[in-house]
Order: sequence, then C-alpha cells, then structure tokens
Amino acid sequence: MDKKSLRTEIRRRISLLDSSYIEESNSSIFEKLICLPEFISAPRVFTYCSVSREVDTRKLINHCFEIGKSVALPTNLFEGNMSFALINKSPEHLPAGVLSIPEPLPDAEIVFPREHDLIIVPALCYDLNCYRLGQGGGYYDRFLSKCNAYSVGLCRELLLLEEVPTDKFDLPTKCLITEKRIARP
Repeated sequence: MDKKSLRTEIRRRISLLDSSYIEESNSSIFEKLICLPEFISAPRVFTYCSVSREVDTRKLINHCFEIGKSVALPTNLFEGNMSFALINKSPEHLPAGVLSIPEPLPDAEIVFPREHDLIIVPALCYDLNCYRLGQGGGYYDRFLSKCNAYSVGLCRELLLLEEVPTDKFDLPTKCLITEKRIARP
C-alpha cells in the first residue's frame, strides 16, 4: 500500500479506537517512557503537543516541569523546515497555532537538541524497525537528519504495523514505545 492510502487507512483505524483503550494505552506508554534511561538522563525534552487521539504528551510535558526538565515544542513551520522553542507553562496556557495545536510564545527561545536531549517524534503509526508514517510533510525527517538527540516514537500497539513503506529520506527513531513493549532497531 502506498503512503497516501495507508495514511487514510490508519486515520480510519484511529477513529475506531475505543476511548477506554486510548486512556489505558496513554497511561502505559507514559509509564514506560518516564522509566526509560534516556528520558531520566535527558536534561531537555523536545516533544509535540498531542491533540485529538494522538498518544498523549500533555501529561509528559507537565511531568517534565514537575521534575525540572526543560521542554521544547515545534514552532516556525516554514518552507518544509521547523524549529523548537522552549516553553515554561502547561500546554493549556499556550496560544493555539497551526491546526489549533498549542505552540510556544512568539518570543520563546529557539533551541536545538543536543546529544543527551530526548526528542519525541509523532506519527500516525510505526513498525517494529522504528520507522514511522507521519502526516506527510517531512518536517521531522528533515529535522532528525540534523540532530543527535535520542529519538523516541510513541505508538499504540493496535496501530503497530509489520512494515511501514519508506523512502531514502525516512529515518527510524532510536526507540519505540507502545503500551506493551519498548523496541529498539
């Protein structure tokens, strides 16, 4: 199946997921993530702010604040590129940006991930080789190609595929967390 058709199919599957499954998987994924040695040692976490039925990252963001980690969210999506900026308040208190997704304040400090930082990479789905099917903009693949941070994918087990179609620009994350497992390529 080509990427466009697969995106349509995965979006359909996501819409059919039971609400209790979403809550349970969010909780299990969160618990696995915060116990990951790379998360524990990371001084900064670069993440997306979840919306709708995406794996929840809002709880993660608030947890990072509670334990003293810096958090950065995507900003400045322009001409196929993006950057991240630090936030200092819960996503509920941030302005809505593109697609009503909370984003850093306009004067927030732009930061680039370093070697010991952690970056959470969004996707519609993943495979066990840690390849992802994103929304199709290529923002994260371009960004990851330039950064050394430890990359982690979050995916619900019911959306895990045997293989995601890839091309030469697609990059796997270094780790994948579902509610049932932690996979590393």
